[in-house]
Amino acid sequence: KNYKNAFMRHMDKEGIKYVDVGEFEVSVTYNCDNIPSVKVQVIFDKDGENLVAFRSWSIGKVKEEKFAKALIACNDLNNKFRWVKFCIDSDQDISAEIDAVVDIDSAGAECLQLVRRMVNICDDAYPVFMQALFG
Repeated sequence: KNYKNAFMRHMDKEGIKYVDVGEFEVSVTYNCDNIPSVKVQVIFDKDGENLVAFRSWSIGKVKEEKFAKALIACNDLNNKFRWVKFCIDSDQDISAEIDAVVDIDSAGAECLQLVRRMVNICDDAYPVFMQALFG
């Protein structure tokens, strides 16, 4: 069972470009309408389990004086979107996260669907974050 290889084979079949980052990680970048691009790191379980983490750290950087507004925006967006969790990480970056359990027979399609869902939600959320950070 190799979930990462199943995902990469599916991406190859769909003609989607990706970067094989390492033994357990693949990176996919999409151009968007609101945010210039969203880079999603797809991280596969090191023990070969069917657990996959989707992470994006490319949404925005929070300055100290805007932390409260950015945190409120994260909370509002977490209430609006059930698939993606937004947070502000220790580097003051706004990040997006999805954790999923996938099936080996459909891992490629499932992972691609979750990457696209994350990208679309991040693109929809971007104006809210920009309003909080610069509005």
